[in-house]
Amino acid sequence: MNSFLALITSNKFKGAISLAAAVVMYFTPDNIDAIIQAGLTAYGCVILMIEEKNG
Repeated sequence: MNSFLALITSNKFKGAISLAAAVVMYFTPDNIDAIIQAGLTAYGCVILMIEEKNG
């Protein structure tokens, strides 16, 4: 159990979750993005945003 808790609280795991969420957020509407961002914030992850470049 302790190794599982260490895994889900590690920075590498949180980074992987943030990256996966950023990819999902690229394809979902803005109202779903807000729910995903709230979940990431509650989990303690840094929110990554993928935006298209204009110009």
